[in-house]
Amino acid sequence: MKAVPYSTTAPLSVPVWRQPAQTVWQVGVLIAAWWLADAAASALHLPFSGGVVGLFVLVALLLAGWVRPAAIELGANWLLANMLLFFIPLVVSVVQFTQLLKSQGLMLFVNIGLGFASVMLVTAFTVEWVCRYERKLRLQKLLRQRTTRAQA
Repeated sequence: MKAVPYSTTAPLSVPVWRQPAQTVWQVGVLIAAWWLADAAASALHLPFSGGVVGLFVLVALLLAGWVRPAAIELGANWLLANMLLFFIPLVVSVVQFTQLLKSQGLMLFVNIGLGFASVMLVTAFTVEWVCRYERKLRLQKLLRQRTTRAQA
């Protein structure tokens, strides 16, 4: 049996013909949320980026039930599928600033590596935590349904 790590289909509530428009809308919402979190991080002079603030706010909204996962699933899946495209400007910058890399290259790569590792670890732990929480909620719902059926 072949395991598929992520759903490649849209949520059942979205008709196939609406998926492109829904995806564009959700990507726009995620970009707006990032922009607002970045503005908040700058205004509050926080020592970390708006992306981190946005991640925590989005996780809090998902856990509180104010945002359903289906409301951002298509957009998030599209962003994850096309993530490599977001690194193209980085490659162009490396080519343009070779002198800077010669003089400060090691320190830059250490900083970038630490930042990258930090983001990956925090993201992995957050995703794992949310998945465990969702599994716990599904189990509780299943147990409630079984109890209700047994009583009926």
